[in-house]
Amino acid sequence: MNDLKIRIVDKLNGAYPSLKEVLGVSSFENPKNPEHGDMSLPCFKFSSLLKKSPHAIAEDFRAVFLKDDSFESVSNINGYLNFKFDKKTYISFVLEKYSSGSFFNKMKDIGNGKTVVIDYSHPNVAKNMGIHNLRSTIIGQSIYNIYKFLGYRTEGVNHLGDWGTQFGKLMWALEQWSSFKEVEEKGILFLNEIYVRFHTEAETHSEYEDNARAWFKKLEDGDEKALKWWLLFIKVSMDAYNSIYSRLNVKFDHITGESFYIPFLEDAVKKLENKDLTEISEGALVVKFEENDNMPPCLLKKSDGATLYATRDIAAAMYRLAEFDPYRILYVTDVAQELHFAQVFKVMEMYDPGSKGKFCHIRFGRLSFPNVQMSTRKGNIVPLSEVLDRARDKVIGIIEERNADIPDKLSTADKIGIGAVIFNDLSVSRIKNIEFDWDKTLSFDGETGPHIQYSFVRILNILEKAGNISGKFDTALLEDEFSYELIRSIDRFESKVLQACDENEPSVISNYLIEMSKCFNRFYQNNRVVGENEDVRSSRAFLINTLRSVYGQCMELLGIPKIEKM
Repeated sequence: MNDLKIRIVDKLNGAYPSLKEVLGVSSFENPKNPEHGDMSLPCFKFSSLLKKSPHAIAEDFRAVFLKDDSFESVSNINGYLNFKFDKKTYISFVLEKYSSGSFFNKMKDIGNGKTVVIDYSHPNVAKNMGIHNLRSTIIGQSIYNIYKFLGYRTEGVNHLGDWGTQFGKLMWALEQWSSFKEVEEKGILFLNEIYVRFHTEAETHSEYEDNARAWFKKLEDGDEKALKWWLLFIKVSMDAYNSIYSRLNVKFDHITGESFYIPFLEDAVKKLENKDLTEISEGALVVKFEENDNMPPCLLKKSDGATLYATRDIAAAMYRLAEFDPYRILYVTDVAQELHFAQVFKVMEMYDPGSKGKFCHIRFGRLSFPNVQMSTRKGNIVPLSEVLDRARDKVIGIIEERNADIPDKLSTADKIGIGAVIFNDLSVSRIKNIEFDWDKTLSFDGETGPHIQYSFVRILNILEKAGNISGKFDTALLEDEFSYELIRSIDRFESKVLQACDENEPSVISNYLIEMSKCFNRFYQNNRVVGENEDVRSSRAFLINTLRSVYGQCMELLGIPKIEKM
């Protein structure tokens, strides 16, 4: 379809040379109402340049194509120039475009030469990954997948919470109540138990907190035993985290916790001081902002000289700018950290004005379980591993109820359960809060992960039964309502992926998958592939094979496992 877009752009730029800087193939979108056409050019952004209303501009543009027989119609609807293609031409363009592997490779040109750093997941060491860690992990991985697909150099960073007084609490408690060997044997769940016990007993033993601070000071000073404990915490934590990451197919290019940036803290503070950005306020070192920034000062050092979370994030930001020369740095965290990152980004902008616009907080809402108020100190955490296990076990129950004969039932159930959990999260706008509902999440009907996976299995089954795909199709045999609807849905792939990238919003892909699934199932209910004459079989099989490529690619972008039998 880019060929047609290029022709349209060339014609309009020829008629209106002043448009050349603002009009390109990326200016087009799919009409919100498919009845309006196959492709739309919004004319609103040309108003200031051409000194006319969008409606008048669209009418002028329409006149350029009055004698062009490439289009069935060109219409102006409320400032949108809508193109409706001749069906045969359109079908041929779409199927040839999306059946070619070269198209997917060409999309990688979009991000070529640009680096995007994505900071996601970042669990706190020595604490079990809970359901509250899920959103950052899978939203971040999906965004990583989207940028990578578009050819950006992607640097996925897991910024572990591996520094702070909580480690002093564990060290002192384990010295009193346990041993290295017991921690090695029992792992992260045991650390959680010790952490809860510490806080329970500290309510009546105030000296516990002093002992914890003393142990953390030992760690800061490089004490051998404290360091040994700390490294053990990291090891048992990463063993647990990697097990979950493997199941979710989550990967990172760099695993660097807060501790990695400790050696850079003083230098980072000095750089800010050298630019006269800091001042002393009530004994603390801060960066103050302009009144119209509407933010409290960013605290860099307490009155006792201790650095803070913001100091470490500023040091990390300076490091990433120097190390990666990024086009963008994305921080995937919940909305509660909005002020924190607004302060950090503003400090970085004051320090390096060239970094303005490079930092982006990818905010998301909270994920909750009914009647569960989560708190690590009280032990009220829903472990993510248990959620994935329970999803798998529930799917096994559903399979057995249906008497389904599925090979490798355990592995298949795990993939369905994981797909269900991922899609439940990514199918809504990331900024929305989600309450986890088992029945809705694991349903094989409706707009759910299992339904998306089941549609893909149906696609594969059709192709398996159809046999050889000749690589040829007759456009006249694909003009029926259901084939044409599916073709138009396939053609939205490019614009949907670009939108998901521009908005850092995986739900765009999720909702597109739902749309494709609905179109495919209407096709499936009304059009046969197997059992038709050779020309019909070949043409419809070609269409379904093209759908397989696009549909499967969307599943990969979201991280939803593909299943061949279900």
